[in-house]
Amino acid sequence: MTDFVIVVDMQHDFVRASGALPVPDAEAIVAPMQDWLASLDPGDVAGVLFTFDTHAAADYAGSAEAAQFPIHCQKGTPGWESVLDASAIAPAIPVHTLEKHVFDMWEEGGVRIRGDDGKEAERDGFFRDLRQRGVDRVIVTGVAADYCVRWAAQGLLARGFSVEIPARLTRGISRDARAVVEELGGEGQLALTL
Repeated sequence: MTDFVIVVDMQHDFVRASGALPVPDAEAIVAPMQDWLASLDPGDVAGVLFTFDTHAAADYAGSAEAAQFPIHCQKGTPGWESVLDASAIAPAIPVHTLEKHVFDMWEEGGVRIRGDDGKEAERDGFFRDLRQRGVDRVIVTGVAADYCVRWAAQGLLARGFSVEIPARLTRGISRDARAVVEELGGEGQLALTL
């Protein structure tokens, strides 16, 4: 079985205690996640996608997120940057990025996924291609379990993937990965690992 990995929003503003919108205990998963990413086997993993919550101050005030959260992850600021070193991933594993302006990585139209080779693909076509290449399981990690991780998993399930959420590599704001898996449990092949 070949897996695909999605690392959700591991950005300074969410992970560091000094960030604009820190997720409780998120700093504790940085070192284990970095080690886990470095240990991925190119024979087992078809690629890694890093999502980036991405905002601009000029647009944020009118967004749905502004009703719940202060401005965060402004592109070009240190708070937007990842806390992880993607170069630690085996060079044979393709690394991709996706910038999103809303909680749900599936909600916006026209979203592009950029590869480490500079090539871009339309998001839905990218995931259809993964399925055609035999990738049927996606491992989703990161923050926040009860927001962006949840919606990433839900969208993958709707697209026919099985999803694994490692609890030790995921943190939530008010609900943890276990609660999210229980909520989504009836929606497809979803597993929580420890």
